[in-house]
Amino acid sequence: MDFDVKTKYKRMPKKIKTIAPENLAPLSQRVSAWMVHLFTMSGVAFAALATLALIHQEIGMMWLWLFIALVVDGVDGTMARRFRVREVLPWFDGGILDIIIDYLTWTFIPAIFMYRHIEMGQPYLAAVLTVLILATSTLCYANENWKSSDFYFYGFPAAWNIVALCLYVLQTSEVVNVITVVTCIVLTIVPSYWTHPFRVKKFMAINLISIAVWIGITGGLVAIYPVQPTWMLVLFYVSGGWFLLTGIARMFTGPDRASRKANVTA
Repeated sequence: MDFDVKTKYKRMPKKIKTIAPENLAPLSQRVSAWMVHLFTMSGVAFAALATLALIHQEIGMMWLWLFIALVVDGVDGTMARRFRVREVLPWFDGGILDIIIDYLTWTFIPAIFMYRHIEMGQPYLAAVLTVLILATSTLCYANENWKSSDFYFYGFPAAWNIVALCLYVLQTSEVVNVITVVTCIVLTIVPSYWTHPFRVKKFMAINLISIAVWIGITGGLVAIYPVQPTWMLVLFYVSGGWFLLTGIARMFTGPDRASRKANVTA
């Protein structure tokens, strides 16, 4: 999730931006900028395909479409900066578009999947937890201070696709599921730190290796579900546990000095 948008009430009333024809960016730049926006918009298509797969009980395909949407979300920000999209098309807010797609793919679809396919107690309890997931996640998307100065997520970053995926491949019990969901809901509003695998500079090499291993192993567990080879589970826990431990360590060690110095210099 890579967005920087003011809250709705701060943006209203909003003066519509207009650009005189002579001040328009060259056509080639505008075309490139729109191509980037269209690439971001493809996330809506993948979200729709994931939803249809969920409706038709094609769980493996649902995870595939969500993964593709995750890849799009991971690279479109870099593309936007490369082609100076905000400067070329200042009147079109790609940040809002990004938030819409993130909420669908990171939160809404995974939450509905959990309600239908993850044991979370009696139907009324599962419904309450689903509503709380969707409601508290909006606090993350509306929070302008959702990242620390050294790029750790501040508060649980509404990554319910990751939570749902973990509970699914690990085939955890009802009690574990409920405790996990409640804990993540609470951590959304309680100060806590979560390692961003691509932005945090501290241990970056290990972070990148760990996320690559985790994605590969998790994809394998989805493909062979419900089989759980021991060696795959070990790698799953080690690579995933690394991010939890580094986030916890950040709470006690404070900001990374290198990242803080770079931010001050910039």
